[in-house]
Amino acid sequence: MSTTPASLLERLKAPAPTPADWRRLHDLYRPLVRHWAGRAGLPGEADDIAQEVLIAVFRGLAAFERHRDGAFRAWLRTITVHKVRSHLRAARPEVPDAGGFLDRLADPAGDLSREWDRDHDRHVFDELLAAVRPDFTPPTWEAFRLFAVDGRSAAETAAATGLTENAVMLAKSRILKRLREKAAGLIDWGRIVGWVRAVRPPTHHPMLTLSQGR
Repeated sequence: MSTTPASLLERLKAPAPTPADWRRLHDLYRPLVRHWAGRAGLPGEADDIAQEVLIAVFRGLAAFERHRDGAFRAWLRTITVHKVRSHLRAARPEVPDAGGFLDRLADPAGDLSREWDRDHDRHVFDELLAAVRPDFTPPTWEAFRLFAVDGRSAAETAAATGLTENAVMLAKSRILKRLREKAAGLIDWGRIVGWVRAVRPPTHHPMLTLSQGR
């Protein structure tokens, strides 16, 4: 029997998901859907649209099948497009999609679809970082940031954190393993590995910065 912790998506598809897991899904995706509803021209209705999208996810998740990386991300995008389009038709029936924004977002090969994918994965990664950070000591997290994200050598990281080089490499391995467990089914892990291997971290990943004194 595997001892790997179930991902959020796996737990939600189980026969009896907990209210806490549903709340986690709601809190994870509500800001993303609100952002895109605003970009579509409905900032004043973004809260309602986000709620409708997440209710649709709640009702449809049991039947959702993940056949490839990014399947949930694409499914969420499709639901979001549908709900935004419904609100736009009600608000502006004569011009339900000015500029073809929703058509571009709905097109899997379109520029906005690709932007959605990037926004989704970065947003979820930020949230996963916040979720796993309390599970590790400050020196372990700092070693991960310096070695895995900033691209410093194991020797430099060891000198900066007071850890051994072996402990530095172990810190990277442990944190990436935990992130991968939590990310299962939600984001494209290959994309995350690419970010972690970057020379510089994304500037909007505040959870990668340890404040002094912690």
